[in-house]
Amino acid sequence: MCNPTISVVMPAYNAGKFLDEVVCSILDQTFRDFEFIIVDDGSTDDTAFILEKYAKADSRLRVFRQANEGMISALNRGCRLARGHFIARMDADDISLPHRFERQLDYIEKNPKVGIVGTWITEIAIDGSVRGNWCPSPLPKVLRWRHFFGGCVHHPSVLIRREILEKIDFYRPDAVHVEDIDLWLRASAITEFGNVPELLFKYRVWDGSVSQQRRLKAREIHMNLMASFISEFLGVDPPFKAITGLKARECESLQQVLLAATLLESLYWSFQEANPLNTEEYLEISSDAAKRMAMLAFQALQFKSVTFLSLLMRAFRLNHRLLSPSVIIRNLNRARLLQLLGAR
Repeated sequence: MCNPTISVVMPAYNAGKFLDEVVCSILDQTFRDFEFIIVDDGSTDDTAFILEKYAKADSRLRVFRQANEGMISALNRGCRLARGHFIARMDADDISLPHRFERQLDYIEKNPKVGIVGTWITEIAIDGSVRGNWCPSPLPKVLRWRHFFGGCVHHPSVLIRREILEKIDFYRPDAVHVEDIDLWLRASAITEFGNVPELLFKYRVWDGSVSQQRRLKAREIHMNLMASFISEFLGVDPPFKAITGLKARECESLQQVLLAATLLESLYWSFQEANPLNTEEYLEISSDAAKRMAMLAFQALQFKSVTFLSLLMRAFRLNHRLLSPSVIIRNLNRARLLQLLGAR
């Protein structure tokens, strides 16, 4: 029997609530040459019964059961069992739209340097109602820039060349709560990333989801990963406060704002030197850097208004298009409002 083109790998733990909808979204894909590997991670609800029903009806399903060992254990078991040339991720509360695999295969075959490709996603609530969309760039160099700040692809939506996972030895067991970010940072050394610029995946956000439960626990580990990644790229160890400042919605001091601003500029100019950019890539990356600098400027406003203006000018130097006259007026109006409310 020939190996399938795609192996879909999905961990499942007490997933009965959404499992019918999830499994059907995979079985209804327009691209049909896949196996669907589901690792039941010690579920105590009706997950096993539902999976058995589908496995009897469709030979593409391969169901494996284990004691409750956690997400990473289930992922690694599924990936090591995979026989396909590509591994597609799936979570047990999300939905893949019918053309997902077809579009991702077309993208990755046309871009041989890309080893990991995601899609644009629609966030949905527990009842399926739409909360919003996330549309990351499809450009590999833009996504390489995004590694400095967090995810550049949505984990459950990705299609991965199997050899990429094999080369980096799959998911790292001690990357608990940040197995996706850790995987992206390690994989970035050997491959490029991409995204199909179409809404092909529905990501369910609800209080019971694993990602929501572990969000706070993941932050500290994520910051440590980013610190190591940035230090390796720059060849120096920037202050940890600068790295956390890049991610913070509210910096704790003016010093942290300024440290983050200096680090942002260092990353931007070093990245440009290491990665020649075409016009489209340059505009997108410079715009992103300028917006991040402008956000730091507004954080500085609560400490010192002069620093706000200084950082706004630094944002302007990164990308002058960010600060058109209308944008400047809106920024200044916001600045005046915050000052009236007591910010200094």
